[in-house]
Amino acid sequence: MSRYLLLFLLNVPFIVAGLLNSLVTFKMKKISRTRFFLQTLLWIVILIGLAAAKPLYEWLFSNNLTVSEPLSIFDVIQITAIVIVFYIANRSMAKVSTLEKRVQDLHQEISIRLR
Repeated sequence: MSRYLLLFLLNVPFIVAGLLNSLVTFKMKKISRTRFFLQTLLWIVILIGLAAAKPLYEWLFSNNLTVSEPLSIFDVIQITAIVIVFYIANRSMAKVSTLEKRVQDLHQEISIRLR
């Protein structure tokens, strides 16, 4: 199996999860339309970048713009880890945003009751 295919297959579940997460949070009206489009665009750009990794490397190598070795297993693991960390950071940011809104609502409720 090609290392590029392995890279793609290891990262697709996290990209699909990121896309589904942004869709679900948008449908539940937890994020705005603009934020939904930006998150979706970002995940699609990552997907396209992973899909274009091999042709891009071959083009760079054929035009003598790089003399590095092709993708190694360490590179596959490293890129996958970066995508996983990005997914976790994105989920954490969404949870913090939800928690912040909840605290704000509770603060407003307390303010109303104390008056």
